[in-house]
Amino acid sequence: MEPRSMEYFCAQVQQKDVGGRLQVGQELLLYLGAPGAISDLEEDLGRLGKTVDALTGWVGSSNYRVSLMGLEILSAFVDRLSTRFKSYVAMVIVALIDRMGDAKDKVRDEAQTLILKLMDQVAPPMYIWEQLASGFKHKNFRSREGVCLCLIETLNIFGAQPLVISKLIPHLCILFGDSNSQVRDAAILAIVEIYRHVGEKVRMDLYKRGIPPARLEMIFAKFDEVQSSGGMILSVCKDKSFDDEESVDGNRPSSAASAFKVPAPKTSGNPANSARKPGSAGGPKVGGASKEGGAGAVDEDDFIKAFTDVPSIQIYSSRELEETLNKIREILSDDKHDWDQRANALKKIRSLLVAGAAQYDCFFQHLRLLDGALKLSAKDLRSQVVREACITVAHLSTVLGNKFDHGAEAIVPTLFNLVPNSAKVMATSGCAAIRFIIRHTHVPRLIPLITSNCTSKSVPVRRRSFEFLDLLLQEWQTHSLERHAAVLVETIKKGIHDADAEARVEARKTYMGLRNHFPGEAETLYNSLEPSYQKSLQTYLNSSGSVASLPQSDRSSSSSQESLNRPFSSKWSTANPSTVAGRVSAGSSKASSLPGSLQRSRSDIDVNAAAGAKAHHAAGQSVRSGRLGAGALNAGSYASLEDTSDKLDGTASEDGRVRAKLSAPLAGMGNAKADSRGRSRTKMVSQSQPGSRSGSPGRVLTTTALSTVSSGVQRVLVNSASA
Repeated sequence: MEPRSMEYFCAQVQQKDVGGRLQVGQELLLYLGAPGAISDLEEDLGRLGKTVDALTGWVGSSNYRVSLMGLEILSAFVDRLSTRFKSYVAMVIVALIDRMGDAKDKVRDEAQTLILKLMDQVAPPMYIWEQLASGFKHKNFRSREGVCLCLIETLNIFGAQPLVISKLIPHLCILFGDSNSQVRDAAILAIVEIYRHVGEKVRMDLYKRGIPPARLEMIFAKFDEVQSSGGMILSVCKDKSFDDEESVDGNRPSSAASAFKVPAPKTSGNPANSARKPGSAGGPKVGGASKEGGAGAVDEDDFIKAFTDVPSIQIYSSRELEETLNKIREILSDDKHDWDQRANALKKIRSLLVAGAAQYDCFFQHLRLLDGALKLSAKDLRSQVVREACITVAHLSTVLGNKFDHGAEAIVPTLFNLVPNSAKVMATSGCAAIRFIIRHTHVPRLIPLITSNCTSKSVPVRRRSFEFLDLLLQEWQTHSLERHAAVLVETIKKGIHDADAEARVEARKTYMGLRNHFPGEAETLYNSLEPSYQKSLQTYLNSSGSVASLPQSDRSSSSSQESLNRPFSSKWSTANPSTVAGRVSAGSSKASSLPGSLQRSRSDIDVNAAAGAKAHHAAGQSVRSGRLGAGALNAGSYASLEDTSDKLDGTASEDGRVRAKLSAPLAGMGNAKADSRGRSRTKMVSQSQPGSRSGSPGRVLTTTALSTVSSGVQRVLVNSASA
């Protein structure tokens, strides 16, 4: 065979046939490895340019083998030409940026390797990065991610000294808000790597970039983690790019002292202070959950990062996917396998999700078979396996949503068992996984699983359960809750009575969510509480700014002593009894029809008459004393009047006691045995049940006052109207 020349290869690389390209590619590689190739390459620069241009087309080929061959040949050209290849960098770099977004890992890796070789052998790193900067805005998210990862490798190999960092940071700041989570994560990793090499100047620079405070605090928290772990590798020159170069937006002064002066003094609300305290209330938060539990704890930030921090794999067919899932199930179902194998198997499930496994029908069939394996992993003695299991379950819920209903129902009881675990990583992993499931998998069958744990013997479990219930009421739609409304009401009522103070606080929070979905049931629940618990609930609602949405009768009982000092209003003589009665669910709207000045009015009933009536009816009252507790009140005392005035607006807690107290003096004054409807007083008193507005003391007293024709009652009405 006659010896090949550059002229021959220039013609051959123009062909489009895949087989022909692969064959001539091997020949060209052999030619470039021959000793006499350099002189032939430089003999005709025009021919060399055409060859490189054609090879750039190979790199962009849809056939990955041709693409890899083109990258390999260009790498060989770089080896032979070294700095003389610089004039072709602009021609090649666009294709390399595209290949960093290739679906094949091998192609992406080779493209990045060639870029780094260009920095090492052809031109200074910053020269290459000036060409690469367009990749930060590439339409392919993998290319944007690849450019960020390439920046990290550049810093690791060459350091920060050869780069003008101030020209790269603005691009990263834009990617912090990218629509793709992988790009956002890569951009944050890149800025953290810059911080490792440059130091606090990066933190100062980011203040000026208009980054949202929450995201800025999260980034600063990562800076603090690197600093506290001893991962800083500052350059000797302290990165002159920040001191000497102007930023891309042209607003940076050349003086380092003025360029990095903190724009605002550090106060309690300044991110500069809170960023250094990731464990505090001002630390990074995702979805309302802050990092908790101290050392070893994990939060939802860690979960989100770990979702995609897994090895990349490709799915070529349904059969291959089935084989992979079967192998994963085999490893996870046998705890005799090494723990790191089980952890890697759990990561592989996430890799399949990232690769699009949810698009295959067979995935959901095999996912059901994995339920037992996932439960076993969540019970593992190794905290790392438990953590990976919780992250995987959370990722499945995030990606699949309600399609993960069966798996969520199976795993949630096991996750609750992790809550009281003394190992922080296990306990916080279980809590974070439950939060993700509640947010993304809205299946009514999960409600009993959560409410049943609200009565657990474990105090931490009860606290967390009410916290989860509060999140559920915030995130879910009403139609998903309707079937279990009664269970929710009963659970919240038990929580308000819980023996643990923190559990009671969490239960009061859930009351607000219940009221947003079921206002009638919430009011019934409120009315069924004892006065002390009502007061505690009102205090919490007042402090949280929710008092405006309380029923008017609820809002009126904030201060008993104030009501005693107010003049008596004409509520009973002017209000229509029909506006007081009605269903509990409509209590708020009906109460609003009453004048606002009539709340908590003082009773003008004669105290001595009330005492006499009480003594007269002692026999009848003693029958109900166990439930009504009328005997506990001292006749004529302000305490009894206070409780009476508290209940005039229609609240129904302990209404039996107050109703007996109010109806007795009226009956004594009028000497009447029945009202206008012919009902006996005893029957009328015992008719209403707690939680019914029609049986509230206001209703009973109004009906009696308007219906009884005795002179004593008429006198009360006249006096009250004149007052």
